[in-house]
Amino acid sequence: MKKGLSAALALALMLLSARPAHTRQAQAAAAKPAEILFSFQLILGSVTGDDRTDEALKDDPVIKELRAIMKYSTFALQDTGSLRTKEKTAALTILGKQRQYILALTPFLIPDEKGGEIRTDIRFGYNFPGQKDADLIRDTIFLKPGERTVVGVSKPQGSEPVDQGLILIITGKPVR
Repeated sequence: MKKGLSAALALALMLLSARPAHTRQAQAAAAKPAEILFSFQLILGSVTGDDRTDEALKDDPVIKELRAIMKYSTFALQDTGSLRTKEKTAALTILGKQRQYILALTPFLIPDEKGGEIRTDIRFGYNFPGQKDADLIRDTIFLKPGERTVVGVSKPQGSEPVDQGLILIITGKPVR
């Protein structure tokens, strides 16, 4: 009986001694900034007499919804890409057919019981050195992980009336 008792005591001590190490690992993982993967599409919407929407966008549910609520009838894909960064760390990429735009994202995770949100400081603008008022969008957006979010600007060339708008569709999700 003493032998069985000592084996149970040894097992209990092993379990107790293993638990703090596991707790330290969990705390270290929690303190380490999460990585976030962003995917994006840059689309040029325009008012034209006919629908010349790119084939890649014709069946896209977001484009169908935009078509229903906006005046644009044509949607042309300008660029796609992805960007991976750590929480609280700014990352940027150059995009556009002539690499004429710059996108900077700084994410912050806001955890909750429903999966949380990714608060993202966003700057989107022209990629021309020294250009005055180069930012087209400078805002904070809240993304649900994996959900597509639309951000856009209706007058990309300036204050004169135009029949085009830039639409940026962003998806973000934490990766481990």
